[in-house]
Amino acid sequence: MTTKIKPESRTLIRAKILPPAAPSHLLQRDKFDELLQESEPASLILVQAPAGYGKTTTVADRLATLDARCAWFRLDEQDNLSEQFAFYLAHTLDEATNGACSETIKSLTGQNYPNLQTFLTDLLSELPLEGEPLYLVLDDYHLMTNPEIHEGIAFLLRHHPSYLTLVLLTRTTPPIGIAQLRMQGRMLEFSSRDLSFTADEAQQYLDNRLRFEVSRENIERANRRVEGWVSALQLLASTASTSAEFGSYVDQLHQGNQYIFDYFDELLRHTVTEEQRHFLLRTSVLDRFNAFMVMRIADQTEGQALLVNLLNIGLFIVPLDQSGLWFRFHPLFSAYLRHMQSCILPQETRSLHQRACDAWQELNMYEEAAHHAVLSKDQERITNILLKQGREFFKEGQFSLLQRCFDGLDRSIIADQPVLTLLRAWVAQGQYQFKEVESWLKAAEVRLQGHCSEDEWNAIVGEFNAVRAQVAMNLDNPGQAMEYAKVSMTHEPVYLPTSKIAASSVYAESLFVQGQLKEALSRMQETEQLALAEHAHPNVIWALCQQSEISVAQGYLQKAYNIQEKALQYADEHNLHHLPILEFLYRIRGQIMWEWHHLESAEKCALKGIEVLEAQGERWFIQNYILLAKVAQTRGRQSLCADYVQKVHKMLASGDYHIDWTANAHATMLTYWDAVRDQDAIQRWLTVAPECNAQSTTNHFTQCNARNWARAYISLGNYDMALPILTGIQQVAEQYGLQTDCNRNLIHLAQLHWQNDNRELAMQHMAEALKLASTTGAVGSFLRIGKVLINILKALINDNHLDEMEQQRAERLIQLSQQQRDFSRAIRITLDEAIIQDIIDRPDVPELIRTSPLTRREWQVLSLIHAGLSNDQIAEHMKVAPTTVKTHIRSLYQKQNITHRSEAIELARNLLSKIQGE
Repeated sequence: MTTKIKPESRTLIRAKILPPAAPSHLLQRDKFDELLQESEPASLILVQAPAGYGKTTTVADRLATLDARCAWFRLDEQDNLSEQFAFYLAHTLDEATNGACSETIKSLTGQNYPNLQTFLTDLLSELPLEGEPLYLVLDDYHLMTNPEIHEGIAFLLRHHPSYLTLVLLTRTTPPIGIAQLRMQGRMLEFSSRDLSFTADEAQQYLDNRLRFEVSRENIERANRRVEGWVSALQLLASTASTSAEFGSYVDQLHQGNQYIFDYFDELLRHTVTEEQRHFLLRTSVLDRFNAFMVMRIADQTEGQALLVNLLNIGLFIVPLDQSGLWFRFHPLFSAYLRHMQSCILPQETRSLHQRACDAWQELNMYEEAAHHAVLSKDQERITNILLKQGREFFKEGQFSLLQRCFDGLDRSIIADQPVLTLLRAWVAQGQYQFKEVESWLKAAEVRLQGHCSEDEWNAIVGEFNAVRAQVAMNLDNPGQAMEYAKVSMTHEPVYLPTSKIAASSVYAESLFVQGQLKEALSRMQETEQLALAEHAHPNVIWALCQQSEISVAQGYLQKAYNIQEKALQYADEHNLHHLPILEFLYRIRGQIMWEWHHLESAEKCALKGIEVLEAQGERWFIQNYILLAKVAQTRGRQSLCADYVQKVHKMLASGDYHIDWTANAHATMLTYWDAVRDQDAIQRWLTVAPECNAQSTTNHFTQCNARNWARAYISLGNYDMALPILTGIQQVAEQYGLQTDCNRNLIHLAQLHWQNDNRELAMQHMAEALKLASTTGAVGSFLRIGKVLINILKALINDNHLDEMEQQRAERLIQLSQQQRDFSRAIRITLDEAIIQDIIDRPDVPELIRTSPLTRREWQVLSLIHAGLSNDQIAEHMKVAPTTVKTHIRSLYQKQNITHRSEAIELARNLLSKIQGE
């Protein structure tokens, strides 16, 4: 190069050679520490990511945390002048090495250097050969466009002393011989993928930034939608003022955000040409792309070169794998580009999608082709793809894609083709549109009956009956479902290979809900084998999930867990984690984790289920919301639990769900209402609750529904109504071997009898429940009844009614129950001799309690005073006269030297909190 490094009088801006100050709400990202410490032999650390990923903040913070020797040069566009770059680089290294570059700086101000390389030669020669590790950070290196500077950096990387590591923070790939450094193993790289926040980091960051609580589910959803982009999370944190507002912003992110759009406007205005802008807008219709796809879509022979140039600009283009051949846009950038495409090039939208459809078909990638056929509203393309590939879509569980395809077709096109009718009917069934199912089947039968041979007609009816069987099952008519399934199984499938598998599954399911558990399990295992033979992955997962559910009903929760492990392994082996059916697997895994009191695992399963179904819509999240509400309540997070209960309540009001789902939801809602003493809500529920018949509760969801009635009556103190329900369903559960339901029924029977002052029966039922729990491993179902559990278990232990294993379980349950926070401000615990003695025996109890002991009645009155009851309410609760209550109050006041009711409340809080762990 001929550029001369001229001696000039320059003013040093010291801020340019100092590390940046740490921002407020800094997140400590110590996961980078180990990598940085291992980077000592590296010549270069390349930190490359678009704006807003925290390149500068992260590197500055971690180097400071490691107490590393650091030389920091913050570049701007003026530094493209070789003499200015040299001036600041010399001062940067001189500052970091305590004046080691002083002679070079003198030379720089007193003579001409013919070029930058000559200057660097002097600079490097003056640096000591050995020293403590030194990191030379060049921040915002993407602003450097001067080829001489790039050549100079390459020269520095070839000749730097061994202790010096160059760190480049940049949005683009610098032209300094990166490929060679990578091949030589002399470089450490951090990309946007590395810098993106994980869900845990997003949680920590938002917890520090927000003044209100946000659920883990909302945080994970936000982080997924911004893909860990720090600036986008910062925007959410700064604009949302409430939890609801935060959730609303997250929901709208897939459509775009005006502030983010403004940012992208500025970014493109300064970085791309008009040709590149139009290229981006045209390729924005693609969810992923390579050089072939962008050339086909943009209709440009120079598409490859344009793509390479855009990749080098440092835009929000994400590589899909290590090959460097396939890419996609960041979802927020994609939303922006698509919005702009619809505004600037609306006339091209349909043709772009048609081109994309045809290009994907050339690559035999029919899922993407179908997506673009739908967006182009091209019925011919949709029909051709469905006839060719619809069966595979169905086999792979692509119900959402099939739904969109069928929404774009006329009814007559579907009715003319048995395979399309079957697919359409199955999709409607999956959406719980049961009337629609029969409508589609009838329309096809009318249209086809006169045009088919007898064999063809029988095949059509046989496969149609498989769908009808599933509908009957979902409408809680297992007898009819079984009859349809029997007919369907007599025909070999012609149109859908999975029809016989589906019929077999329904037959097994109908046995299950009718209480024939062993035969149901055997039939479901046969269904699994049929599905394996056809490589029908969703059917395999479904069959395994059903086997797990049957095992839970039998009380074998560990066996159920092992079956789920088998299903997860199958999903891993076949890369099935995108299938919606995986939500079912994660959900039932989460339910077992909750029952075993593994709350973190239960929460993770629910969040994973929501992630799997994110594209399906929120109405399908209800079971996961239920599980998250249960976890929140067990953890004592009242506001979070209330939010989920409210969501579930609204979803039930606006949609139709199977009794299995509604019963599970109602159980959680009732438990919450009982915890907050919302008896009005419980009373309202009784007026709209699904009917229950104790004698027909042959499966877990009818058992749950009936138990909900009993739970409601117990909460309202109506024990006479609850008792026959619980005894009735317990008889049925014992008859059909529904061991887990037996366990839960016994727990509620114990609760009922204890609260109804029938101590012996309560302890008897609780002892039986503890014995059953040795098989089921139940924990969550015990804790669900609240603080009364402590009373019953302590009485059992005190009366020596338990063997060693059951006593250990009881003691653990007491400990867990004590740790649970009661949502009601009143301490909800009834006192008997065992509880009272436990309080008195504690060393921190006031001596006055020991020397002037209260009677059991006085203890009860003290507890009810604390609960906020008036004297009349206490009398009504204890079923005694108000004058009797006054006598008890006067006595306990005298014994404890109390003169005011507030003193009694404080005494009760101090004493009762000891037994509850609060």
